[in-house]
Amino acid sequence: DYTARDTLVSFTAIKGDEEQTPVLHGFAVDIKNDSTVRVIQAQSKWSKGNSNYLVQLGFDSRYAPAYEPRRVFYPADFEITFTEKGEGDLGFPATSFSQRNASNIVVKNVTENIDHFQFVFRDNNNDSTFNAGDAVFFVSGDSAGKAAEVFRNARFSWSITLVKDTTIAEAQQRLPQPGDVFRLVTSKPFRRGEFFEFVTDAPSLDSQQAQSDLDKIAVVPNPYVGAASWEPFSTNVGRGERRIYFLHLPRECTIRIYTISGHLVQTLQHNSSNDDGQAAWNLVSRDGMDIAYGVYIFHVDAPSVGTKIGRFAVLK
Repeated sequence: DYTARDTLVSFTAIKGDEEQTPVLHGFAVDIKNDSTVRVIQAQSKWSKGNSNYLVQLGFDSRYAPAYEPRRVFYPADFEITFTEKGEGDLGFPATSFSQRNASNIVVKNVTENIDHFQFVFRDNNNDSTFNAGDAVFFVSGDSAGKAAEVFRNARFSWSITLVKDTTIAEAQQRLPQPGDVFRLVTSKPFRRGEFFEFVTDAPSLDSQQAQSDLDKIAVVPNPYVGAASWEPFSTNVGRGERRIYFLHLPRECTIRIYTISGHLVQTLQHNSSNDDGQAAWNLVSRDGMDIAYGVYIFHVDAPSVGTKIGRFAVLK
């Protein structure tokens, strides 16, 4: 409880992928830990720029023989920012025998706030420009957040490959321009130190609306004729339990039922956590007798809200 500076749940273990805390102050927290790390295609997109190149995400199969044995599913979001030709970061050596190569991109690990994140730039035409047919692999060391020093201890994660949209004429193809940004989003399990905050609002009463809602109070069935369809079935001899319902009641109210001549027949107390509640009555008077057929008046008294008066009929 941030407001009261009080710890309500301390060091609760998440067993499996889902856990629910005990009920605290009227609510419980349902914690779901997505342990499967994957690219979320629907959320990965151009966040800046208007390039119409298609972007293939995941792990470019053309380079699987070289990188698959050391592939990792890195749980982080990344941004690729395009620069002028040759003004981007140098790509990490693509093999044990290759050198770093010039590029026109800068990669940022957004989740861990790591600028100039390492990457392998598979520049197929050696023009120092990330364009159609080229691929970029994000590179890390042998643990998350650690940079790779040489090729032999590098780990290879998500790849991004640019592809021309063949449904668009060549003259209308738009290569990514300096300043364009593509964001790759992944699902991520919880990490140490992460937290989630939320705010609850105390319940409040709109007196004007509450008074207006009193007009919605109704009795069903009205008129009551014979046995209603929702009355409990009974194998006992005789009619069994009869009942009517008062609907759309406020949270707290007193229901008084009178004969047409003003004699008090029964009093019902209604207390609920819902603003749109209901109460049942078994058509038995406060003297323990089944009521007679006829017209009755009900009076609903809701403290600090108002009153509602209505009628219902009980027929043979």
